Amino acid sequence: MTFRIQSKLFVTALLLSLSTIAIAQDELKQWHTKDAAEGYYGVSSEKALGLLTGRKPTKVRVAIIDSGVDVEHEDLKANIWVNKGEIPGNGIDDDGNGYVDDIHGWNFMGNAAGVNLIHANLEMTRIYRKLAPRFAQIENAKAVSKEDKVDYALFTEVKSQIEEKRAEAQAQFVQLEAFVTIFNKADSVATAALGAGYTLEALMAWNAQESEQMFKGILAGVLADPNFNKKELEKYYEYFNHQLLYHYNPQYDDRAVIGDDYLKTSEQFYGNGQVWIEQADHGTHVSGIVGAVKGNGKGMDGIAPDVELMVLRAVPNGDEFDKDIANAIRYAADNGAQIINMSFGKGYSPSTEAVHAAIRHAEEKGVLMVHAAGNDANNLDRTPNFPHPRYGFQKNPCATWLTVGATTHTGDDKFIAVFSNYGKKQVDLFAPGARIWSTKPGNVYEFEDGTSMAAPVVSGVAALIKSYFPGITAVQLRDLLIATSRTYPKLKVLTPDPSYNPTKLVGMNKISATGGVVNAFDAVERALKLYPQQ
Repeated sequence: MTFRIQSKLFVTALLLSLSTIAIAQDELKQWHTKDAAEGYYGVSSEKALGLLTGRKPTKVRVAIIDSGVDVEHEDLKANIWVNKGEIPGNGIDDDGNGYVDDIHGWNFMGNAAGVNLIHANLEMTRIYRKLAPRFAQIENAKAVSKEDKVDYALFTEVKSQIEEKRAEAQAQFVQLEAFVTIFNKADSVATAALGAGYTLEALMAWNAQESEQMFKGILAGVLADPNFNKKELEKYYEYFNHQLLYHYNPQYDDRAVIGDDYLKTSEQFYGNGQVWIEQADHGTHVSGIVGAVKGNGKGMDGIAPDVELMVLRAVPNGDEFDKDIANAIRYAADNGAQIINMSFGKGYSPSTEAVHAAIRHAEEKGVLMVHAAGNDANNLDRTPNFPHPRYGFQKNPCATWLTVGATTHTGDDKFIAVFSNYGKKQVDLFAPGARIWSTKPGNVYEFEDGTSMAAPVVSGVAALIKSYFPGITAVQLRDLLIATSRTYPKLKVLTPDPSYNPTKLVGMNKISATGGVVNAFDAVERALKLYPQQ
């Protein structure tokens, strides 16, 4: 599932009309690239480049497995990978890799006619739909045969979760729908009195009538917090609606448009070359963090100085399909990607063997894989999040894999983002993932939050290192980033909690393997000592 902050956090804050004024938004742009000495606990990537003066970077190919990317974006276009072995639009597989007209990558969520899958179920819903014909009418578990007990237990588990989540989504949708209705009324009244585009200052100075005071109060609560605005309201209204229409709706057949057998994971050559569709917000934002063009005077700079962004569309609005993820990883590894960014994840994975085989293939090809930990405030040592580097049937974990949690800019007890998953064993390190400014489709730039943003920060740092030290292997690169992650031994942080009411203070070494945050300056400094001739 394309990661976002859990909706409960947003709605709770919204309905309480929180109005604490945050740091000016302009000051938070690019905070993730700064150093703690500048007051923002970023990854020191700009400072790191100072150590590399006089060294010439080489191109690094980073695959973005995501929802798609706006390849025409003013701040990305120059860094989008172009498959030089393919002639655009001739309908021929010129380079013989099995994919026709894969100019910038491939779209595994479409068909040959150019129709694309946008919305999808969650995996638990797919599992329910598959098992319901066998078990939906069974009321007594004792009636289940011995050979069916495992499947029946899974069916009852997902059925319970779907019912609970759908009821919660329905309640939140109704609640938010009521708020949106009254907000729109308040906005209409204020616009009539103050004019379009009114400011918080104008609103506070408004001599509202007694009947308008409630409207004024609602609008003041929203405008006082830069995280809340009409666009955000509409976004989350749509989010809840999509949960009801698609995510938790077994009647919605999410694979129909592709027309393949989802469980036939051996199929590889399906889809189309349309890597940019209108719903490519998430992948576009992720791409900018890694490799927006540096120094062009436009909206932002990516962390990596010299990259090619390979676009692999395999993440819908809902849970991704194991088959698509496995094929996207294979495509990336077979077509020269040195780093793969994976800002997605889910709680169930019915075709783990196929994904594992693809991960092993990429590992053998020497590809570093960077995966977002997820946004459920869960301990991944107890709650699975797929894909991951070591499945139950594996003896050893993937040696070229990093799982990344998210931090804020603060450096205090709220340093770990309230939504971030964590885990002493399963999360390797943290990276900035709250209020990250990056590219959006249509030459737009916006802030986003999530471990989806933290993962490309790490991918960007990895690409920066690889660019200046091209001989470093994926294993060495992973080890370098872990060894040089910046730790704060005296800092106690609030442990994320699914109820969004964190109270327990712990050392960061208790909630990740390293207890650290990726740091480009420290990594470059170490690399210059270890690999001086590169």
